[in-house]
Amino acid sequence: MSFVYHLLKRVSSGNCFGVFPLIFLFASLAPGGNSPFGTNFAAAEEARGADAPESGTQAAPEFQDRWFYASFGLRSDEEVEEMIQLLRDAESVGLNGMLWACGIERCGSWSDVTKERFSRIKTAADDAGVEIIPILWSVGYGTMLAKNANLVEALPIKNLQVVARNGGVEEISDSENVQIINGDFEDFRDGKFIGYGFHDKPGTISFRDTEVKHGGESSIRLENFGADKHGHGRVFQRLKVVPHRNYQIKLWYKTEGLAKRNVFRVQIYGKNGGLSSSFPAVPEDGTQDWKMTTLSFTTYEETEILFYVGIWDGTDGTLWLDDMTIEAKNMTAPVQRPGTPLVVKNAKTGEIYEQGNDFVPEVFRMRDFKNGVQKSPIRIPEGSRIEEGCALELSFYVPALTIKGQASTCMSEPELYEGFEESAAQIMALLAPKKWFLSMDEIRAANTCKACEDRNEPLGNILGECITRQYEIIQKVRPGAQVYIWSDMLDPNHNCHADYMRCRGDFSGVWDRIPKELIISCWYHKKREESMAFFSQHGFRTQAAAYYDVDTLETSREWLDVCRRTPNCTGIMYTTWRHRYELLKDFGRMLQEKR
Repeated sequence: MSFVYHLLKRVSSGNCFGVFPLIFLFASLAPGGNSPFGTNFAAAEEARGADAPESGTQAAPEFQDRWFYASFGLRSDEEVEEMIQLLRDAESVGLNGMLWACGIERCGSWSDVTKERFSRIKTAADDAGVEIIPILWSVGYGTMLAKNANLVEALPIKNLQVVARNGGVEEISDSENVQIINGDFEDFRDGKFIGYGFHDKPGTISFRDTEVKHGGESSIRLENFGADKHGHGRVFQRLKVVPHRNYQIKLWYKTEGLAKRNVFRVQIYGKNGGLSSSFPAVPEDGTQDWKMTTLSFTTYEETEILFYVGIWDGTDGTLWLDDMTIEAKNMTAPVQRPGTPLVVKNAKTGEIYEQGNDFVPEVFRMRDFKNGVQKSPIRIPEGSRIEEGCALELSFYVPALTIKGQASTCMSEPELYEGFEESAAQIMALLAPKKWFLSMDEIRAANTCKACEDRNEPLGNILGECITRQYEIIQKVRPGAQVYIWSDMLDPNHNCHADYMRCRGDFSGVWDRIPKELIISCWYHKKREESMAFFSQHGFRTQAAAYYDVDTLETSREWLDVCRRTPNCTGIMYTTWRHRYELLKDFGRMLQEKR
């Protein structure tokens, strides 16, 4: 094994203070610049006159970062042993970093058993010369919500008409006319179900079924998905809705032999794209007897939504749908934080009532909201000025849920950054990493609560400030730390644009509002050329996240080619979301191949 590779192992295991000058020396000798990041270490070693690798042996490391991704290891002793073996496999093929998603941002509350398991994996990583890089602080997926669920990004319910009853309130619905037309699939004429914008290819993919149904006389049956070039088998309807209201769709489904996972979906779109979606549960064999599923969504300013349900990218199997309904679900506990005010006023006089004396908000629980639990948003205590039968208007906030119930964190609440500071200190005490990774991807809800609106800033500023503060918090506890971040919310070729999901405003320009020291980990394979070039041209170092649970390393080789052509690329990572490590050793060997 080469001298430089031994050197990198020393650096990754923490014994770095005596070798950094040598790394900078190698960098200055390598073609492509003076930075130690993204240089060709093989060329540097050759310039030093080191022994060239023998024919058929490992080439010198080409990149600083030769990582793999892991998202398990602390739930059982069996997982610990699996992780230790994985680290040994990584060492055997020259990989030197593990991006580890293990909930480390909450390590301050770990049990002694969890800490002991972490310690065993850390020791094994040190022995293997594999550096642990913690991934943390995912605003998009609800960082700090376990500590305080009220930090969730939220949407307003405005001027909800209610009446005081029995120590709480009852809704006077303004949504009686909101309905799914022919949701029971009983009205069928001229080969089509009445009321739908379409159902895919009647008589070829979609059929009326009078033998298999949940209720009534018939259901819709969807099959032969290969007859559509996209594998579609869907129904679609436009629904009129009331702005600033929360709704829940219920439907019954049955499946037989669906050949793929996650092809059955329920999706809601607004004027700017997706509002909410779900992937109802289907067993591994693709067969499910009649079962009900629900999907909740909040309208914000929409007066009309697009409702789709069915199969995307399907091949084999059958889906039946029946008895679909929609109903208002506004009777729920409000999100309670400074940026989500709760206002209760007299509907006739406009008098504003006082929280604590005249009313008390119901305690917000995320699980209750996701499960559609209905309760009075407020309780009216004895001595309140709100009399029995009084007509009221309530304005409050509810979580902005998106795909699969995903809930993002508000980036404008000061309490969030207090949590980051506490978390960073705990991570330093546990691991003291030299490299940190910000999990700031797929932020699908932002800038819709009052805390964000009151800033009156572009959405790119809000995200840029959040990332900058995260970076500064890390530097405060670990000066000189290298900080990495997912690319998509910073990339105009990906999710960095206007009207993304439940985000109000435009993320564009955020790349000019974050530290240039950040290393951008690009992961959109289709746009790899454009993305890597974009960040390089804007003065950032880059990294490639390759693999994604496919059957070959073809796409990883395509990433590697782009890495080699991108100035200041620090390396490449084996990225699996499904714990598939069959190709890990081949990936490491690929990085050792002579160019």
